[in-house]
Amino acid sequence: MSHPWRASVAALLLGVAIGSIVFAPARWWAVAAQALTQGRIQLWHPQGSLWHGRADLRLRGDGGELTLPGGIAWRIGFAVEPSPAVVLDLHLPCCAAQPWHWRWGHSDEGWRLESAVHHSTWDLGWLRALGSPWNTLALEGTLRGEVGPVRWTLDQPSRVQGEWRADVLELSSAVSTVRPLGSYRLQGTLAGPAGPALTLATLSGELRLEGRGGWRGGRFWFDGLAQAAPERLDALSNLLNLLGRRDGARAHLRLG
Repeated sequence: MSHPWRASVAALLLGVAIGSIVFAPARWWAVAAQALTQGRIQLWHPQGSLWHGRADLRLRGDGGELTLPGGIAWRIGFAVEPSPAVVLDLHLPCCAAQPWHWRWGHSDEGWRLESAVHHSTWDLGWLRALGSPWNTLALEGTLRGEVGPVRWTLDQPSRVQGEWRADVLELSSAVSTVRPLGSYRLQGTLAGPAGPALTLATLSGELRLEGRGGWRGGRFWFDGLAQAAPERLDALSNLLNLLGRRDGARAHLRLG
């Protein structure tokens, strides 16, 4: 084969490769989500392209699956200011009024992934679709979450900076006649000397919850206490039995 033919073939192959990326279908994200999460997160009926599309979002638990109303939409583009970067906007119509904005670019410290602050609101009743124990507890209430800003230097995995907070408001459960049980706050960091960490505290209510947790050796752990107000002990007894090992008016919460 002469050199001109080789150059032509090389240019054709390069064009095919670039075209396959530029016009890549949205289902590529569905394949990636399935593989990376072992099927826990699934994108169904993807539409559009790799760069701009939408899909139905399903979360799978041990006993069921939850399909979020409205699905998920994404848009990937490029920015020049303040520095060249790839930008991603993720939108969950069910839970957030504004997209979650991400930016990937190069800094003096290396390649960095950053996000803006993101606010969302979730209906806890959706958790029943995930099966046990959520369908037994049949939780009701609202979760208001805030994440970020997040900064992650990719060539230094331990360099993740960011905090998050989730307020669970007016929580109630089918296994208790006390309605609501209370309002609670979960908050934590995405990284630290010992890895990601979280704390649980009570904002108000008849059922007091507190505890702390994190990741140790790649596994999640949590230690805490649930305690009923003295005048509500009888009404909350069944729920305390479900939550953990009983100790009078308290139940020990332990995971991991």
